Amino acid sequence: MDVLHVAIDVVDIETERRFYEEVLGLHKTRDFEVDGQYNYCVGGESPAQIQFVEVEEKGDPAGINHLSVGVTGMDDVVAEATDEWDCELERGPMTVGDEAKIAFVTDPEGYAVELIEEL
Repeated sequence: MDVLHVAIDVVDIETERRFYEEVLGLHKTRDFEVDGQYNYCVGGESPAQIQFVEVEEKGDPAGINHLSVGVTGMDDVVAEATDEWDCELERGPMTVGDEAKIAFVTDPEGYAVELIEEL
């Protein structure tokens, strides 16, 4: 058993793609179309992926609390997300014990993203 992906509805896949790739350092793993609906996936070093499903109108994000992405250079990532992408810093950055530094930011469509930097 393993986590394969989380899928979220987004109105603007291009903006989401750029944010997750340019700011968070993830990369395209695949894209495809199902029943006329475009899907774009990003991932990192693990096999888990984030799948963006393009919709005309963003639905209720019920059930999605946050996404989690491992980063390096936490302060720079937070600064770029908030200064250059107009994302909100919801919490942090803060150190959790001596193991990790975490922060919560929103992505361009308002989804909460937990950033985790291992120390």
